[in-house]
Amino acid sequence: MKYFSLFFLAIISTALTANSIFSFSGMPYRYYGCDVYSMGMGETGISDLFRINTDYYNPANAVSTNQVTFATGIGMGYIWYLDNASNSYRDDGLYFPYFVIAVPLGNHKIAFSVNTISSGILENQGTNFWNGYAYEEINKISANIYKADLIYAFKNRIMNIGLAANYYIGHRIRYWELDFVSSTLNDVKYELDREFKNPGFSFGLNKKFGNLAIGMTYSTASELEEEIEFNYYHPPYTDIIEHDYTFMLPSQFSGGLTWRFLSKYKTSFDIYYEKWSETDTYEKDTFKYSWGIAYDPLSGYGEWYEQIPLRLGAYWRELPFTENGNDIYEKAVTAGISIPLKSPGKQIDLSGKYMVRGNLTDNGMRDRSIFFYVGISGFDIFSKRQRMIEHRDIPEAEN
Repeated sequence: MKYFSLFFLAIISTALTANSIFSFSGMPYRYYGCDVYSMGMGETGISDLFRINTDYYNPANAVSTNQVTFATGIGMGYIWYLDNASNSYRDDGLYFPYFVIAVPLGNHKIAFSVNTISSGILENQGTNFWNGYAYEEINKISANIYKADLIYAFKNRIMNIGLAANYYIGHRIRYWELDFVSSTLNDVKYELDREFKNPGFSFGLNKKFGNLAIGMTYSTASELEEEIEFNYYHPPYTDIIEHDYTFMLPSQFSGGLTWRFLSKYKTSFDIYYEKWSETDTYEKDTFKYSWGIAYDPLSGYGEWYEQIPLRLGAYWRELPFTENGNDIYEKAVTAGISIPLKSPGKQIDLSGKYMVRGNLTDNGMRDRSIFFYVGISGFDIFSKRQRMIEHRDIPEAEN
């Protein structure tokens, strides 16, 4: 079962290893396909047609490119955990959120996108005592869901259309161990390994009306085929139990609008809705609201500091599971800049995010994190430099 995940990671080089204190209850991290430009703008981008937009959560955004486009990014940062017993810990994380490549064929666009869409990773351990015996208790959780999209988009004067065939693959591994210091007592180990995979489908629309652009996306629910393997070691008993199950992903709706004003500025607002109540995974539907504003000056005009694109934004998100019987909310503020390169359409994007998830009063624990992202986009890795000088014969000297 595990070779699927290993092959997937080796080929696409995307991973999400940022942790959360809420990982034992579910998968708290959720990625909606934003590129690094969008991450600095409040994680908006569903409708932004005023740039080469590689946010392919809306597959119709592939119409924004007219050359072979490659985009990827990396994120690094720190996470701080805290509970209401004043236990605290700092961890670090490394994040490869997406890989995108798009190929234009006139008004037809073909694209391939790979994302880590959801995750929950955590490990903790501590020393306890039972009837005078000391033991080390170890708890681990590792959960990821990846998505690969094969996208077709058609640029049309009435409405741009995008279709995506999705394929999901993931795992959730739960490990628990009691390690007794005394050799007279047997150690105990349990591991629950869940592997799941299956296809899905996405549909997107967008359109620009002068200085206003709109976009919307729908993703079908997907019932992931799940294989469960339960390993236990409890001497003199040890065994491996396997059976099949299903893991449901909900249907998802999203919509957004982007308005450009005063020629150099634009603002975006996006809404994401996930219908978890139609699944057996979680019971309530969830929303995410994102907002951002950007300063995008024309290259080559004004002083150097007037040519740097700047972005700010914020978002609010509700998680689909609860902690301590109460809802969990995630809030973040973001900022970003871009470094335009000499070739048109090529740039390096930088962004940062400060995020708080949960609170001590309602949930009994809390995450805080700071992440920094670097992204590249617009690099045509297939084209060759144009030959500017034609072949010429050198004339021979006359006798």
